[in-house]
Amino acid sequence: MRVRTTVAATLIVAVALSAGAAVLVSRFRQSLDNNRRNAAVARAADIASLASSGRLPAVLGLPNEDATYAQVVDAAGGVVAASANIAGEAPLGAPAGPRSATVVTKLARSPVTESDSSMLVSLPTGSGRQRLTVFTGYSLAGSDFAVRDIELALFIGLPLLVLLVGGTAWVIVGRALRPIDAIRAEASQITTDDLHRRLPEPPSGDEITRLARTMNDMLDRLEQSIEREKRFVADVSHELRSPLASLRTQLEVGAAGGERTDWRSVAADALAEEARMERLVKDLLLLARLDQQRPAQPPQGSLAEAMTVDLGEIVTADQAGRAALAGVEVTARVEGQVPVVLAPELARRVVANLVDNAQRHAANQVTVSVGAAGGWGEMVIEDDGPGVPPGERSRVFERFTRLDAARAEHDGGAGLGLAIVRDIVVRHGGRVDFTDADRGARVVVALPLAPPSPPDQPAAARSSPKALADT
Repeated sequence: MRVRTTVAATLIVAVALSAGAAVLVSRFRQSLDNNRRNAAVARAADIASLASSGRLPAVLGLPNEDATYAQVVDAAGGVVAASANIAGEAPLGAPAGPRSATVVTKLARSPVTESDSSMLVSLPTGSGRQRLTVFTGYSLAGSDFAVRDIELALFIGLPLLVLLVGGTAWVIVGRALRPIDAIRAEASQITTDDLHRRLPEPPSGDEITRLARTMNDMLDRLEQSIEREKRFVADVSHELRSPLASLRTQLEVGAAGGERTDWRSVAADALAEEARMERLVKDLLLLARLDQQRPAQPPQGSLAEAMTVDLGEIVTADQAGRAALAGVEVTARVEGQVPVVLAPELARRVVANLVDNAQRHAANQVTVSVGAAGGWGEMVIEDDGPGVPPGERSRVFERFTRLDAARAEHDGGAGLGLAIVRDIVVRHGGRVDFTDADRGARVVVALPLAPPSPPDQPAAARSSPKALADT
């Protein structure tokens, strides 16, 4: 990049300076030629005035006769007068006609030096037999010399200036890229074992600083992600170890009891632990599949109908098939149809997990309300239990998080139910939060309403992606 930038800057400056030099030399020569022409025309007018007044001398006196000359020719082509430096020379040109105008001609050779180029002006004056043609000229040797001086100065100065620009660009680009090289060197040494390291942020506050800051933010997120994975693996190991240890203990106790062991009771207890472990594994598989998916945008077209369910029907079906737990009843209130873009299996999982959690902590009653407002389908689950402290309302949605009361229960779960709910809802463009309630806990789920279905198609379909249906 340093080489490419330096070469590009040098070429651009070289082309620009070369074009500018060419224009400068051209304009300079044009200015000198204009000055010489104007002087020759003025000198010819002065001589024509002398001829008209009858005061024309045979030898014309001119200043700077090394560079200027003059000659007057009559209508017959004879030389009437001439400057001393071209005395005796043949006419410089043909006599002007009756209607001739002032003519400026550039000669390859000067009559004075016979080597340098010159500018010749012919000016007609008088009329009839008294018609005369005045020729005045200037040698262009001085102009050519001045132009050559300018060209020589540019020929020497322009390459030096281009080299100076190239060297300056090389140094400046090198200094500008030095922080990038430092960032690259530091980034090449960062591995998963030392994600706490950060890239140096230059104090300049420019694009490179913003790049380093952005990459450090990315490293922060990556470090947090790796830490979550490590905690997840540790929590999974811990949660799986408990039912496995319990299952092993029951089998060892049963085997040690010999003929006195009630194997039916042992099998029942073992099956209960196996069911607990199976639920945990299914929850972990669902979380893994959700992690592999990007947050979903609202589907369009036929996909929208294939992923649309009536949230009210899901709640009603869950309430009808749910048995009372320790005297806690579940009441459902559904206000019309609430179509949302969500796979049926995932919708049932969201409802079941939230109602299970509320029923586990409620004293006597759980109320589930479903309705639609402002383009959102809302489900509110309220219970009359101890509630969730305000400081814990965000943490309870983290994986393997259980409050002390839940940990004290015999089957408080693995702390994955609310985490699964949050991942499903957020990945489908919704939100879920615990809010203030007069008594107990109150959780609100909001999902975008599904777009209206065409008249010839069902409003809600019961199919879902196979990747999530198996869960």
